[in-house]
Amino acid sequence: MKNIKSCLMFAAALACLGQAAQASRNELLHEDVVIAKGQTMRGDVATDKSIIVDGVLDGDAVSVGGASVTVNGELTGDLVAIGGTVNVSGLAKGDIVSIGGPVAVSGKVNGDITSVGGGVALNDGEINGGISVLGGSFLKGPKAVFKGDVRSFDLGALRTVLPRVLKAARYSGGREHGPNPWLVGGLVGLGLLFFFSMLATGAILLLLPAVFFPKNVENAAAVISGDMWRACGIGALLLVGFFPGLLMMVVSVLGIPLVPFALMLYAIAGALGLSAFSVVLQGRFFEGIKKAGPVGLPGKVAAGYALMAGLVLFGKLIPLVGGVLTLIGFMLLCFGTMLGLGAAWLTRMGNQKPALPQAVPPVQ
Repeated sequence: MKNIKSCLMFAAALACLGQAAQASRNELLHEDVVIAKGQTMRGDVATDKSIIVDGVLDGDAVSVGGASVTVNGELTGDLVAIGGTVNVSGLAKGDIVSIGGPVAVSGKVNGDITSVGGGVALNDGEINGGISVLGGSFLKGPKAVFKGDVRSFDLGALRTVLPRVLKAARYSGGREHGPNPWLVGGLVGLGLLFFFSMLATGAILLLLPAVFFPKNVENAAAVISGDMWRACGIGALLLVGFFPGLLMMVVSVLGIPLVPFALMLYAIAGALGLSAFSVVLQGRFFEGIKKAGPVGLPGKVAAGYALMAGLVLFGKLIPLVGGVLTLIGFMLLCFGTMLGLGAAWLTRMGNQKPALPQAVPPVQ
């Protein structure tokens, strides 16, 4: 829930871009915005130049031109900065979103901070909300106060983020100039970064066995194809007995040192087995559509994984039918992991050739 909340906060802050531009000015400003000390401005501010708040800004602040945003006074609403740095030495009561630029806090922030492509530095200030960082780091000074937690993004909220991002891009250039190409391209690239980062992480984990231990993957895949139900039963037993087995190891003095090795062995078996299941899945898929699939083993693993991950990821973005696609993708991943564990057991981690049941000859 925290991950989804952080991504929803990210979407809401991006939506402020459209709301701010749709306010009293109804278009993006093309000049620096400076609120002097002792001055109070009520209403949202959206510009493609810098924003300096030495007084009080009672509203949201949006900067999309790559210029800096400095809050030395008080900001009551949310702050969105795209391409520029954010410096808060005063008080920011709302959420802060920075895309492509760092965030430095030496004052006080009551809301959440989301940084994409830049880090967050809490020097000697205070942050009461959470911090979400993608493509950067979080640095905390010795005298700083941080009451929240560091979170990561969740792809499940992209279905909510995407419409608001498009709405923000619609107003980013004002009515006269149309959407800002730089902003649109950056936001599209951000969405692609989410997708491909997750895809790449899973693909790398499954490709490692196929690249370095191809025979092991082929042996496990042969078991899944030729003796699927036996592998399924053994895999189910391994899943059911995993936590009880760990518990027995923990309560035993001699078993405690073996817990890390057991976890590592279980993870390796899962990756090996799911890699083998990907080979079988893509083979059945291309046979069904009567097309030629990849030739090499790594290509087969990548194709099978892409089928499962594609159902999960794209199902998140498609309304109504998307839930069914996501469910099918998760079921394939879970079933493949269970089958893979059974196949890894039967082949001793792919080191033994499978003893498949012989087909009974037809009666003459």
